[in-house]
Amino acid sequence: MLLSKLLQNCDIVDTCGELDIQVEKVKINSREVNEGDCFICLVGSNSDGHNFANEAIARGAKAVICCHDYANTLATVVRVKDTRKAYSVIASNFYGNPSQKLKIITVVGTNGKSTTAYVIKELLQRNGISCGLIGTMYYEYNDVKLASNLTTPDPITLQELFAKMAASGVEYVVMELSAHAIYLEKLYGIVSEMSIFTNLSQDHLDFFGNMSEYGSCKKSYFNKNNARLAIVNVDDPLGLEIIKEEKLPIITYGLDNPSDAFAINVTQTSRGETFVANVLDDILDIDCKFFGKFNIYNLLAALVAVKKVGLSNAQIMQTLRDVDTPEGRFNVVRSSGITYVVDFAHTPDGIFNLLKEGRNMTKKRVITIFGCGGDRDVTKRPIMGKIASEMSDIVIVTSDNPRTESREGIAGDILQGVNPKGKLYVELDRAKAIKLGVELADEGDVVFIAGKGSENYIDENNIKVPYSDMQEVRRWIS
Repeated sequence: MLLSKLLQNCDIVDTCGELDIQVEKVKINSREVNEGDCFICLVGSNSDGHNFANEAIARGAKAVICCHDYANTLATVVRVKDTRKAYSVIASNFYGNPSQKLKIITVVGTNGKSTTAYVIKELLQRNGISCGLIGTMYYEYNDVKLASNLTTPDPITLQELFAKMAASGVEYVVMELSAHAIYLEKLYGIVSEMSIFTNLSQDHLDFFGNMSEYGSCKKSYFNKNNARLAIVNVDDPLGLEIIKEEKLPIITYGLDNPSDAFAINVTQTSRGETFVANVLDDILDIDCKFFGKFNIYNLLAALVAVKKVGLSNAQIMQTLRDVDTPEGRFNVVRSSGITYVVDFAHTPDGIFNLLKEGRNMTKKRVITIFGCGGDRDVTKRPIMGKIASEMSDIVIVTSDNPRTESREGIAGDILQGVNPKGKLYVELDRAKAIKLGVELADEGDVVFIAGKGSENYIDENNIKVPYSDMQEVRRWIS
């Protein structure tokens, strides 16, 4: 593609060199540059792409996109105001602006993004509306299912996915939008049909520093430049801020405050929750396989979205009855009168909601097995330890994804907050921790295995070893 076409709609400050030159590919890693590529200098927290521009040119880059002063006569140099924004625009141009051929639904929030996006996709897909899914669990469209490396992919990967989806006849794409992706402008230039806000609770403070910055980042997405409609949780304090600022049309949902969509007569059965949903003054009798108040929020958000797409009440009620919970999100296995739950809960709020639901599921004991990921927010570890110990009868502290930290160090951080009402165990081999939980459980108990959900590996010392919580549960109960 011609460099001049790649640069369409970029905010250019100045240029030096030919713009009507052919560019092969777009790269942000100088080590991956080949002859004829365009190299974009991204500024990160740990490195600055401008420092690698000369290396990229030496490897054959014909063009360099920068936002700082940079001069090199061996390649065309284009200075833009913001290389992050330029990267998103250039990636879109490179693939022919495929998002313009799709109707995109984004889901923003700390918890519930995966489940909300999954339910929307299932409801649309099962009713004949082709829908792609991009998120933490996987990337999926039609019969294609790809492993997910990031909740929200980098712009080149994202636009390539959009292009493949559009080419295969996908009409809607529902995607999780992380706070990192908002901060890094990964969706710059894309206007979604609607965006859902689920909630805000502590996570990613290793990146954002404090809750104010983290919340401000999420809130910043909700304006007319990014979405045509917002679907907002009115029971969340940040949701109330989004509503009060009125930067775009808003539909509210909730359980505790007046809202456009709400639920009453909530009852838990052996297969999930039943409730009556009022969605924009339409009444729906919901019987589903999802457990917990937190999932009712997720379902209400999804119901509003699919109603706006055009599904009928009958379609929604009939279809939702058969939708299973997504992989790794409150997956229930029962054996010998014991209930085992595998869930992705990896934040203080997530584990609180999980264990609160556990108390509703049993009059006997709650056993919790969990750890915390390495190289991530350290401050949440003792908080999660405190919550788990206060809401469980037995706590087994184990490892999660240690990454480059030690298992012992992470467990030590968790234990600083532990104030056990019951028994406490530390077993840093996660498979053995689950075995221990199975051995300790008696009839009527609920055993929660939290933190990894559907992840099929343990990441330690930059090596991903195959592993599955669900496989370990089934292994030991058999």
